[in-house]
This record gives sequence, C-alpha cells and structure tokens, in this order.
Amino acid sequence: MVKKYFADYIFTSPFSSPPFVKNGELIADETSGKILSVRKNSGRNQFVDKSTSGFKTLIIPGIINSHTHTDLTFKPDDKTPKIFSKWVASLTERRKSLDVAAKNRLRLKAFKDFIESGTTLIGDIIEQGSFYNTDDLLLKSKLIPKVKGFIEIRGIDPDYAPERISEFKVFYRRYVNTVKENGGYFSAGISPHSVYSVSEKLFKEIIKENLKIRLKMVVHASEHSAEAQFISDMGGDIAVNLLPAFKLSKFSKPSKTFSTPISYLNYLKILNKDVSIIHANEINDEDIEIIKNSGAGIIHCPRSNAFFNSKKLPLKKVLESGISVSIGTDSLYSNRSLSILDELRYAKKIHADVSSKDLFLMATVNGARALSFPNVTGMLKSACSCDFVVFKVGKNIEINEGNIYDTILSLKKTDIINVIINGRVIR
Repeated sequence: MVKKYFADYIFTSPFSSPPFVKNGELIADETSGKILSVRKNSGRNQFVDKSTSGFKTLIIPGIINSHTHTDLTFKPDDKTPKIFSKWVASLTERRKSLDVAAKNRLRLKAFKDFIESGTTLIGDIIEQGSFYNTDDLLLKSKLIPKVKGFIEIRGIDPDYAPERISEFKVFYRRYVNTVKENGGYFSAGISPHSVYSVSEKLFKEIIKENLKIRLKMVVHASEHSAEAQFISDMGGDIAVNLLPAFKLSKFSKPSKTFSTPISYLNYLKILNKDVSIIHANEINDEDIEIIKNSGAGIIHCPRSNAFFNSKKLPLKKVLESGISVSIGTDSLYSNRSLSILDELRYAKKIHADVSSKDLFLMATVNGARALSFPNVTGMLKSACSCDFVVFKVGKNIEINEGNIYDTILSLKKTDIINVIINGRVIR
C-alpha cells in the first residue's frame, strides 16, 4: 500500500543542495517500509495531523541515539556519586534488585522516551544475562525504535577468557535466528566492555571470533582519566578503588603498560572501520591520529561525560581529522534525559566552534554508519527506510539553506507531531 506524507519542508540529505524540498511530498510503500520518492508537491496538502494549521511542518530523518543502556533507565539523584568507582558500586546495588521482568519494564520505559523525543534507532548495550526477548517486547508495545543490540562481554581474569568466549558463542547461536527474524527492527553487535574490564587474552579471543561472524563492535575507552592512569600503571580510581571493590585487586596492575587506552587498543589491532569508541574524552593528538588511521569512529556522549567531570572531547579537532563522530545519551543513570534533541542542544553549548550541520550529521548519517545502517536510515531518499519525524515550526519561520540546521537544533520534544518507523505512524 502506498501512502503519501506532506510537509512545508522535507529534509532529504545533507549531501543535496538544497538539503530539503519545500512544499514537499514523501511517498512510502507501507508494505516494505521503504521510501519510494521525495518530491515537490504540486498541490497544497495538509499532513495527517490537522490540528497544526497554525504552524508550518518540517519532516527530518529519524534521530539516532548511538549509545545507551536501556536496562539502566532510572535517574540519578543528589546522593548518586559522581566518582566513577562509587557510581559503579551504587549502580551494582540498584541492579541487584532487578529481575528479568523489571529490566523489561525499564526497557519499555526507555523505548517510550526515545520515541516521544523523535529517536527511531538506538545502539543499546546488552548484558548476556539480561538480553531481552525481542518478540516479547514487540508484542507488548508499539513504541519500539529500531535497535542495534551490542552484546557486552567482560572478564579481566585471563584464565576465564576461554569460558567467557564460549558463553558468548553459545548465547549468540541461541539468538541468531531471533536477530534475523526481527531484522526490520533488531540487529546484533558485540561490545568488549573496556580496557579495565577485559583481559588482553579475552580481547584477542573476541577479535578472533568476530572475524567469523562480522558484527559491528563498540568499546568504552578514554571515558575517564583513571583509564589512562590504570593502563599506564599509575594507579588512579579504577586501580585503587574500583577493581578492589569487586575483589579484583590482583588485576589493578596491567599486564602491559601503555600511555593511553587508545594506544592499547591499537596494540590489540582491534580498531577498524567497523568499530566505534564510546566516549574518547581523554584523548591526545597521537590518539586522534591512531583513530583516524584505523578508520574507527567515536560515539560522543557530552552530558554523561559532564556528569563525571571528564575532559571535553576535542570535537572540532576530531571532525577536522576526518573521524566519523556520532552521538549518544549513555544511560539515564548518568544523564537527565534520553533525548538526543536535548543532547544536541547541550553539545552546541559546549562545542560553539562546531557547526550545527556537523552536530546534526552526528545524530543522523554518522549514527547510521556507526550502527551499520548506512544508506538505510539517517536520510530521506528513495529506497531508504521510511523513518522520520514531523515537527511543527513557527508559521513565520522561512527555512532556507542557511538556517535549516540551526532550526533543527532548536526543536524540542514538544514540537513533535508524529514519529514514523518503517512507514508506520507510531506516535
């Protein structure tokens, strides 16, 4: 079945000039969930929601949150520690009370928050022990974004590396059909957690296994200065407090020392075009060069980084080097909301030297690349998935090539009229 959507402005692609169609018409195939065409509308039609006659309408590609943890959808409070080791300890205590049903409720709450703020695709970190049943979630709620589920692997003790990778292989075989059957909404990735929670032996086993299954990979790195202190054997919060708190003191000294977590990842030969580094705040010029030469990307989480008082990612320098950067909220336990619209406004505030266009690319095209959906979502062109958000803008606003990106970054959740995923209106 063919369906038409109309808007005063339809943003198509940042690589087009202009990047939008004025008085546009988007034609979708509801059966396939694909866009057939976007073109100028010869008549004057109103969008589905007729209550917005006092406003103009703007359609943009669905927003992409490249990094989150949906099972951590509970807010911090004034007593939540911001010292990393103590924060992890408090998080662990919160998790102890959560059974599978409780984690599913948290995920459904997160999904609702994502949809209501215009997010149509997320990169979710999922522990094997709390992996969700995608069929069950799809049945329970229509408020489901597309998900790249990164299966997390941890294990700092090298003696347990064979066991950890064996567990993963059994787990992945069990769920591979579920992943395939829900390809329109769900696909899998892999996430060795970080340099302080995965042994060199386990890292190498993960790399070896992933050569067979070819999953997108993400790894937390250079989130805190303590990581560099740990990997260079200078102590720091991770070595002195975090690992001992989990009775892992004997691993507080790394088996090999490196100047930075990025140089360690480079030594492991884990970095490539199918890998994204989550956070990467505490990086230097040498790290940037390593990331650039490897082809890896970065997922920037500005508000979560501020929560921990981490250094500010040198975003302008990173972008100028040619590194692809996407954006994420991280979990709600280190943020105030799961809205990428809020994240973009904060990013604009702290990265005043970065253009609104570059920030918008982080939430669309670059996010699609990071989550292995390039040329599938993140743009509104023929054959792309029909994933988009309809916003209301002031009737006196005349959007042009010079203000389109600033206009988008000024939008809020309350400006959303509809959210469409795979051609279905879900909000």
